[in-house]
Amino acid sequence: MPVQAFPSPVRLNLWGALTQGARGQQMTELLELGEAGVVGFAEGFPLGNLALVRRLLEYVRPLGLPVALWPCDRTLCGDGVAREGSISLNLGLPGVPDLAETAALAALIECVRATGTPVHLMRISTARSIELIRRAKAEGVPITASVSWLHLLFDCGDLAGYDPNLRLDPPLGNPADRLALAEAVRTGVVDAIAIDHTPLAYEEKNRRFWRCPPRCHWPRASAAAAMAALGRQRPMDCRGTVAASEHRTGPMSGSAASGPSAECRSRTDSVRSTTALDGDGGELAIARIEYPLAG
Repeated sequence: MPVQAFPSPVRLNLWGALTQGARGQQMTELLELGEAGVVGFAEGFPLGNLALVRRLLEYVRPLGLPVALWPCDRTLCGDGVAREGSISLNLGLPGVPDLAETAALAALIECVRATGTPVHLMRISTARSIELIRRAKAEGVPITASVSWLHLLFDCGDLAGYDPNLRLDPPLGNPADRLALAEAVRTGVVDAIAIDHTPLAYEEKNRRFWRCPPRCHWPRASAAAAMAALGRQRPMDCRGTVAASEHRTGPMSGSAASGPSAECRSRTDSVRSTTALDGDGGELAIARIEYPLAG
């Protein structure tokens, strides 16, 4: 059934799941979803079956719609709740190695290289991943990338209070990771900053650090708040340069806004756009909402 438009100042663009029931097992009806009006395809969790990933990319390419994937190898994550390193060791928190992200990322890059299908890489969180993405872009691999705003503002050093709101997936990086991510935003290696918000009840998140769901649920996690917070709290790291994600045919691209308290705003002042996030699914959005600016 085609997506129907209703008279409204709000425009909602839907993304489709790559697999049936978003279970990561069987390819969904990509052509039918494309004909129904979805603006792209994504999955709310990492896809570990590379044969399935390759087939998905081959089938999506003729549709000309963007694809968003999350590079993460769950088998390497184990029971980790923080980025592996001296800080997590001192805090007594089980660590998640960089390899859990970089191994999956390297495999996805090779799948993109083989199929030629543009892919957006979600939830990048390590310095080594930035190196892989920079190299792949220089070699002409059609990829773009985004990072959560929380990974630009916080790192493992902020976990000393065991704040459950900072239990994230992927976990916060080490200080060197945060600095590398911020530099990648400044230089354009990372194309967009994502909100990565998940609607959780207070009771779900208000638990011991290692037992609460690893997602961000802060009400302030909106695009404008994220960009303003980035400028206020870490101005020397990102120089106030941020990217607002846009959905276009082909890979995702970013429109930059500069200034110490930059907002996620289009190049004209007539429309503000923000990327709305799926509750289960990931920081790259299931929808993009546009609405007129007041005043």
